[in-house]
Amino acid sequence: MKKSVCFLLGIFITFSIFAQRPIVQDIQAQAGRGAKINISWTLPKNPDKPITNFLIYRNTQQINSCQMLQELTPIAQVTPEATGYTDTVSDFNDYFYAVIAVTDKPYDLILLSFNATVTGTHVAIKTDNKEPERIELEKLYPEGTLRETPLPYVDLIDGIVKPEIISDETVNQTNSLITAAKKKKPLLKQYIFEEDLISPDAGDDFLLFEILKTTFVQKKYNEAISQLNKLVGTNIGESTRNRAYFYIGESEYLLGHYENAVRIFVKLESVYPILAKKWLESALDRI
Repeated sequence: MKKSVCFLLGIFITFSIFAQRPIVQDIQAQAGRGAKINISWTLPKNPDKPITNFLIYRNTQQINSCQMLQELTPIAQVTPEATGYTDTVSDFNDYFYAVIAVTDKPYDLILLSFNATVTGTHVAIKTDNKEPERIELEKLYPEGTLRETPLPYVDLIDGIVKPEIISDETVNQTNSLITAAKKKKPLLKQYIFEEDLISPDAGDDFLLFEILKTTFVQKKYNEAISQLNKLVGTNIGESTRNRAYFYIGESEYLLGHYENAVRIFVKLESVYPILAKKWLESALDRI
């Protein structure tokens, strides 16, 4: 019962944190009609800064870091109320998408399955054996009457609404904002759990203590990550494993790998709600 309560509390805290960040969630990409790919997402709730617009990115490889984002040019810009976009492609390649919110600058944090697609999507391939598609006539609505169901995506019907084309000026402004220096708060300092301050006699805790003593405490963070990953891959107790993962997250953070640190601390919030939230928010502020 206690574990269930902690787990639900961790989920609540996680969503509370991300709800205040200008990050869309639940991004989906699906093949549409013809050469269309429909992208949809859920808007962030009560972001800490007002969103001015969203930038849509496309790539033939998974977009999984802000460094990769800097090498791409957005394919479109949509309004802050938009929850979908229809892309038009000319081939059958798998495409990956990311949606980035712009406040006073682009919030270029990439979180897979939140604001970047995990798997590629390609347009539907037509075959000769397939029966001809049924052509549906567009239903006309007299002036003053409302459509029964709003269109879920812009440009769903060719010729009605065309995708917004981003100008060269906007591209240049976006690139300059992305590369601009960001104001950073002071780094958090090493945190060591009370259980790991004194050397145990033997067992799993002793193995963890030895790794921390020879790597983490001496600020050899790359080596600490390598050895801790090997340790969590063995048959050790759950408490020791959780602490080892936390030290991996700390090491990623102290190396400046903030996106890697975010992924780890999010998973640990159900175990260490207050502590993980502190490190998670600091990592997010520095991305």
